[in-house]
Amino acid sequence: MKYAFFFFFIFTKIAFGCDNNILDINSEKNISAKVFLKDNDSLEVSVLEAGKQVNLENVDVSSEKKNHITFEDYNRDGYKDFSVWHLDEGMGTYKIYRLFVFSPADKKFKEIKPTCGDDFVNVRIEGHDLINMIYDDNTPRSCTTPP
Repeated sequence: MKYAFFFFFIFTKIAFGCDNNILDINSEKNISAKVFLKDNDSLEVSVLEAGKQVNLENVDVSSEKKNHITFEDYNRDGYKDFSVWHLDEGMGTYKIYRLFVFSPADKKFKEIKPTCGDDFVNVRIEGHDLINMIYDDNTPRSCTTPP
């Protein structure tokens, strides 16, 4: 019987969202967020201040590949941000990112776009800059997106 419960727990954890998380945006200001990925197609983001919900948004993040959530301070402003990423739909070699940075004035997350290229690809942080990979005639190049 305990094996049945174990397999049920593992199945529900895999099927219903390993990537759902509570994000401590800024502990000093008592701001947090609940990020919930529903069926790999929709992202529900709830911002809480002192435990009370101040904003709720649903974002379409449809992809044929499995979506993942990563937390990082992408714009280096002291507030945690997050990204939703998936492997490219070709060979599955590159990570395609959508970045959401926290706006303290609006108390919500805003999606940012790269200054070059259509998507953030294999994005990384160097100092205060986001480095995005783009392709020019099938040759990879790095592009910098300032915060």
